[in-house]
Amino acid sequence: MDRKLNRSGSIRRRSKARVKISYMVLLVILAIIGAGFWAHNTDLASGMTVNENPVTPIIVEAEEPEEEKPEWEPKEPLTHMNVLLLGLDNNGMNDLVMIFSYHLETFDTNLIALKRDTYVENQTWAIKESGQDHLAWANNRGMGPDNDFHAGARLTAQTVEDLLGMDLHAYATVSFDGFISIVDSIGGVEINVAREFAQRSSSPLPAGLQRLDGEQALIYARHRQSPRIPEPGSTSQHGDRLRRNQRLLKAILKQCKTLETDELMDIYNQLDDKLNTSMEDWDILDLINVLYNRNPDDINTVILPGEGERVYQERIDKDVYYYFLDFEKSNEILQELGLK
Repeated sequence: MDRKLNRSGSIRRRSKARVKISYMVLLVILAIIGAGFWAHNTDLASGMTVNENPVTPIIVEAEEPEEEKPEWEPKEPLTHMNVLLLGLDNNGMNDLVMIFSYHLETFDTNLIALKRDTYVENQTWAIKESGQDHLAWANNRGMGPDNDFHAGARLTAQTVEDLLGMDLHAYATVSFDGFISIVDSIGGVEINVAREFAQRSSSPLPAGLQRLDGEQALIYARHRQSPRIPEPGSTSQHGDRLRRNQRLLKAILKQCKTLETDELMDIYNQLDDKLNTSMEDWDILDLINVLYNRNPDDINTVILPGEGERVYQERIDKDVYYYFLDFEKSNEILQELGLK
């Protein structure tokens, strides 16, 4: 497929309504990527102990770091288009961070997840020894007092580029308050629910192949508490929730492909104000072309490996959980995908 011809043809031929549908599907993608914490904001505020150690906002009475925040600019894609997708909680923190990457010619697609509590060693936006060296904090610190979502996304994009040594070409962010209505609007999603969900003491889910409504999908997406519910392919407690959200994303994309244009338009009109993105219309049209012309099951899902550890932070006199990336293995994965 000639990408340039396809792109220019899309701009000339496709209607404004088609662009709206493209935005709608991007909104759905973003909503599910962040859904794992939509109802978890109370846990963040209370500091509840959960299985994967949530990042709890820490108040540090000190001056801001003197270093200037790096200003990210999108790179020109060469072989792949890499879009940073962020799901934000009510504090503007990165609850889930993923990179949606597709090859410009073959449209081979990857969804790469980073844990929100990933340690960022050489950051310039948080006070040292404050427990704010998590990737989760980057968007919050970038937004500043003006709650500038685009500034927060740019700081996160720069942080991820520096962390992984790869280029990003666009970003898109969304909050979670529309997640339940999204799933309900598209008619629910079909998921094979592990039997452990039926054994939860609170908010159980029926086991087996089920069509989940918005409330049930939210429970499925956000589970972090004990007992651990392992996902297929999981070899440790790390990444179960990310794998669950990746599965849920594929299920939502499948369901979207069953809907008529008018139905998608109605959903878009409900969600338009929830999206912040640097993507131009033709970027989104390319993205929608990828999503509609590939089986969601063919999307390659990756969770970058590492190990979790609690580290004492002198300034706040407490231990903070960090996830330390295995850079050697992560580099190998990204190189195999052609992204480095």
